[in-house]
Amino acid sequence: MNNLLKFVACLCLIFSATSCSLESLEDQNSSNFTKMSDATATTFCDNQDPQSRLINNGTIAYTFTIIDIDQNVIEILNVAPGTSSSWSSFNEGQTIFSVDGSANNVSDSKVVLDMSTCTKVEIVINNLNEVNEPIILTLD
Repeated sequence: MNNLLKFVACLCLIFSATSCSLESLEDQNSSNFTKMSDATATTFCDNQDPQSRLINNGTIAYTFTIIDIDQNVIEILNVAPGTSSSWSSFNEGQTIFSVDGSANNVSDSKVVLDMSTCTKVEIVINNLNEVNEPIILTLD
């Protein structure tokens, strides 16, 4: 019986080793991948206005305000802890992103960025209620 169990285990190992094959990614036609990503990028960003959102991984609510260079308020969003705002679009140019916490012991933050078309920025609040460096995503 013991030899039968060893034989079955060995047979399973041999079967699983021979049924798998490795294929090199170089063997695949990589132009299909390029065409798909080019089409997505072209369709996704056709001179789109810049966009931004706030991701609140903190423990308190934040007010996220987007202001253009002429001091016009574009959007004010209240973002609860553990959530993120929707993407907000605005005109290109120098933009002020203001993040104000609802607690007195949390320092508010302002970030000024020169935003251009096909650019997105994510502002993230970490679990210590601190504003991280903005994540700038440039779309092709």
